[in-house]
Amino acid sequence: MAVSGGMDSIALLHLSSKFKKDYEIFGVHVNHGLREASESEEKFVRGLCHDYNILLSVHNANRDFIPGESMEMWARRIRQDAFESARKEYNCDFVLTAHHANDNAETILMHLDDGCGVEGLRGIPSQNGTTIRPLLKFNRNDIEEYANFHNLNFVMDVSNYDTSIKRNYVRHKVLLPWEDQAKDLIVQLSHLSENANRTVARMNSLIEEISNQVKSNGNQKIIHDKLVKDLNVSQKVRLVKHILGETEISWRRHQWIELKNWLKSSKTGSRLKLNGYWTILRDRDCFIMNTKIQKKINLSIQPEGRFGSDGFNITLNKIEVPFLNSNLYNEVIDAHYVMGKKLVLRSWSKGDRFNPLGMIGQKKVSDLLVDEKVDYYSKEKQLVLTANDEIIWVCGRRLSDTAKVTQFTTEYLELNLTSNVG
Repeated sequence: MAVSGGMDSIALLHLSSKFKKDYEIFGVHVNHGLREASESEEKFVRGLCHDYNILLSVHNANRDFIPGESMEMWARRIRQDAFESARKEYNCDFVLTAHHANDNAETILMHLDDGCGVEGLRGIPSQNGTTIRPLLKFNRNDIEEYANFHNLNFVMDVSNYDTSIKRNYVRHKVLLPWEDQAKDLIVQLSHLSENANRTVARMNSLIEEISNQVKSNGNQKIIHDKLVKDLNVSQKVRLVKHILGETEISWRRHQWIELKNWLKSSKTGSRLKLNGYWTILRDRDCFIMNTKIQKKINLSIQPEGRFGSDGFNITLNKIEVPFLNSNLYNEVIDAHYVMGKKLVLRSWSKGDRFNPLGMIGQKKVSDLLVDEKVDYYSKEKQLVLTANDEIIWVCGRRLSDTAKVTQFTTEYLELNLTSNVG
């Protein structure tokens, strides 16, 4: 459990020590090294854990700031890393922290200031992964009464009174004066948090049902318009969040607004970067979410055999009799046309031309893809097979007329392309 030395964490430490017969309990203290009192606070926590016969892990913070990271963000990250490190060190199932109802109320008000939606009104979760907050239903007065009743000693962190820090400002300048006027304020905000949690849970259940009907195509998620026609734009945002795996992550207001506006106004071909891994594309009758763009490949092969590169496999087999096949990635060509030529499987490039089957003259590959209404992501992954630099197959779409089987063909070569990546 996390032990800072303050009243809340000491109350939780005292309470947890009563369960030592049934559970293994360990303490973790983070010394941020920011104040003169940091060393004395660490010494106090060490002594108290020794008195309770609880093994303590102390983590001293390094000043490894991430560019753009505030002091509060840095301290929070250091704590979370220390808690997880200690959990693994002691092979624990959970980390306990002493957050209480007043902390939850402060978080709700801060989320409101950030322009949150209903998700932000949930406040602090009672459990988040391996982190459990057993005191969340109790307010600060309850914990103070417990500490006084048991004559608990604790340290006072003077930085908690620095109102230049947003949470401290909300606590001392907003919440405490408000409580003087509304005695049930913390209770009411706790009820708001509970109602928001139930509402979000119901919405997430609906979104999950819809998400299960979203079509997958390798590394793509295809959201057809008919599937989401009854959803409002906010619910569509929730669906995208769910697919991203960020259902339980509270987005900033600007993230919601950016995606909402894009979903409402995007035209065919319009794209939006969702994060470092995902982008979303507006197609004619659907939205396409893509995790990455397949990198270009360039693979030299020879007739007959099986070859592969970057997840793609192409098989060339001589066959006795040609046959009809509905598989678009399986074609039969005149073996003599490519005999002795260098075959290369590569991504198509701007300016590529070929002679489409059944057509006199050449056509740009880009024009073929436009004619077939191919979406942006599929265009990026489109492959062509060349023989001595001449395109003989726009893979999965059109064979070249020059390599086709005719009445004069005596040997047949079967082409079969498979992919192990979307």
